[in-house]
Formats: sequence, structure tokens, C-alpha cells
Amino acid sequence: MVKDRTGKLNGIFLTALVISYALFPPCPESVRDNSKSVYQFSSGLKEVRGNSIRFYMADLNRAIDGDGELKLLFPGCFVLAAPILLYRLKRNGFSNGRVICTAQGLLLTATR
Repeated sequence: MVKDRTGKLNGIFLTALVISYALFPPCPESVRDNSKSVYQFSSGLKEVRGNSIRFYMADLNRAIDGDGELKLLFPGCFVLAAPILLYRLKRNGFSNGRVICTAQGLLLTATR
């Protein structure tokens, strides 16, 4: 029971971080490169956790692969952040933006 509560609290905290950085993105110059702590799958999908959320939300172009696709997974993030992430994608000129709720968290995909 306690473990489940801790997981939900972490999810709430992560969701609040994603929402706040999507609405009020930090200056790209003020954010250090935390991309080394990001797990990248062979499909180009990046799993974003902790401080790397701030790094990628400061400039979403950092997450684009060679094909012009953006694929970010926010593990543990709740669906409440989905419309705000889509808003941020549109403001930055991305198209075909989708947020998919998976068992791991929110999967954000878009093209440039």
C-alpha cells in the first residue's frame, strides 16, 4: 500500500514538472546538458526523467532525431499533462502531434 502511494506521489510531482515546464519553458541557455541520463531506445524514443525534463522542455528541437521526428516518453506522468504538451508542440511549430497514454506513462510524438 505504501509503495503504491509513493508511486502516485512521484507521478503527481512528475506531472506538475511537465506542466510547469510546458507552460513556462526555461531559457535554453540556462539549462545544462542532461541528455546523458536519458535512456534512448533503438527506435529513437527517449525516456525522459528528472532533470532531463527541464533540458528537453527548454528546447524541444533537442529531441528531434535525424528523420525530423520527436519521440519522448515521460514515465509515470499522468494524462492531465497531455493537452498542455500538445499546446506546447503547436506553439513550437510541430505537426502531427500526439500524446498516447501507455502503461509506462505519456508518449509524446510529433514531426517537424
